[in-house]
Amino acid sequence: MHEAVQNAVSFTPHIVILEYSLSGTDIHLAIQDITSQAPSTKVVLLANSYGRAELAKAYESGSSGLISKNSISAELPSALRMVAAGYQLFAQPSEGWEKPLRFARRSQNQAIIDKMSDRDRQLVRGVASGMTNIQISRSTHISEGSVKLHLARIMDEFGVSNRVQLAVIAAETGLITSADLLTA
Repeated sequence: MHEAVQNAVSFTPHIVILEYSLSGTDIHLAIQDITSQAPSTKVVLLANSYGRAELAKAYESGSSGLISKNSISAELPSALRMVAAGYQLFAQPSEGWEKPLRFARRSQNQAIIDKMSDRDRQLVRGVASGMTNIQISRSTHISEGSVKLHLARIMDEFGVSNRVQLAVIAAETGLITSADLLTA
């Protein structure tokens, strides 16, 4: 663990992924060291299995997420994008795929998505899949200026200030899936 802390402090990556060993208690100290000495670095834990106590301890030690190794191939890329955008991702312990704990605004965001026009949903999907305004413009056959105006209005509705936050909302509400993100 000491080497992981040294590397995180020396290289200050955006995200550090650590294996959560239920037998090792020093991982929580390592998380605290990384987050205090390299505050811009987020720490995500991967675990074979865990219970509510481990989930709480991971959260309390300052990690930004705890993810099951069972979901690595399907969900890790979108989970890391969410963490990089500033969200915390802690999955409830259960067998198979763990459903993320609900974020406070999820139902409110879902209501906004449900009321959106198909065109607005298409614009949000474009943003979430990493398209530029001009690419969205070409795919939707509207001007780049109109894309900018629509996206500014949509971001205002959600109360977000950038495209990454909008993409996270798209992922959280199911407007775009991790499979969509992997093919983008």
